[in-house]
Parts: sequence; structure tokens; C-alpha cells
Amino acid sequence: MVTNPSDPRIGDPITVHRTRPVVLINGMPGAGKTTLAPHLAAELGWPLVGKDMLKEVFGDILGVPVEKTAMLGALASDTMWSLAALVDGPVIVESFWRSDRDQEFLRRGLEVANAGPVVEVWCTVPLEVARQRFLTRPRHPIHGDTRRLDEWDSWAAIALPCSGHPVIEVGTDGPVNVAELATRIKAELGVAA
Repeated sequence: MVTNPSDPRIGDPITVHRTRPVVLINGMPGAGKTTLAPHLAAELGWPLVGKDMLKEVFGDILGVPVEKTAMLGALASDTMWSLAALVDGPVIVESFWRSDRDQEFLRRGLEVANAGPVVEVWCTVPLEVARQRFLTRPRHPIHGDTRRLDEWDSWAAIALPCSGHPVIEVGTDGPVNVAELATRIKAELGVAA
């Protein structure tokens, strides 16, 4: 039996979510991702979802000791991608994705978010500047930065763009022309200016 789609008993068609442009903000810890991302989001008028902000909220709510925060990082990452998937339109997603470990997590996250097209903004800064920022920035205790300092050299060795999508490198050791960056991102994504 063939049904008539205009028959009111059939109901509404199943909605298929279209892809959304995604801007990834990536870079070494201390590279300036968290500083740049909200300015870029304001310039573009696009929502921003960041892993660290979610991890901090979860840490406060759940009261997890800093020694046991790996699961909070995974929860924050999954939540970040689920929230990105709810956005109707372009979205900015900010985190540090390690090139030696996180490519598959990133690929799956982009799938969850129905991402496409994608551009990765890679924040570059001299390593000594990033390290100094890492040591002196005010941070939520859930991150345990002081006990993670021994990981610094390994991070520096693997800090590379890793999405496999077009990359825009941005020097973040000084002021960033956010309007110009937004224009470059829109052009790369094919989004109307």
C-alpha cells in the first residue's frame, strides 16, 4: 500500500539535521584559545562551546577531587559535542586536541555535531610564552595545572593542528585582529559575510 504524504494522518516528515559550519579553536595550553574564542564568537555572532568551561561546571556540581578528573574531561568533551549538535547554524568549539591522541575523538565529535564545513584555528605562540601563561594564569582548581607541569614537554612535542580540515594559524602572543580573522573564517567556510 502506498500512502499519500499529504494525508493528515501521516504526520510531519522526519526532520533530518543539516550540517553546520564548525570552527575549531585549538592550540597548546597557554596559547590563548580561551582568550581568543569569546572575542571571535562575539565578532561572528556564533555560539561558543568550550570543554574547560563545562569541566569546571561539572567539577563544581559533582565535587570531584582534582586527582580524579580524567572522567570529567571525557564527560565535558562529550557534552561539548552534544551541545554543538543542538546549534542551528555555525558554532565555535574550543579545546586542546592533542595530535598524538585526540584525532579519533575529534572525528567522532565532528560526526556527533553534524559538522561541515570545518576550519581549525590554530593558536600559535612561542613555547616559552605559552609555558609562562600556563604557570601564571588564574584557573579553576579542577584542571590541576600545577601537578600537570611535568607533561609540558610532551605537549610541546605533539602540539600540532590535527583535524585534517583547513587550518588558519593565528599568532596569539600579541593582539589579534579578530575582525580580519572572522572574515578569513567565513571565506574558508563559504559562509556569507
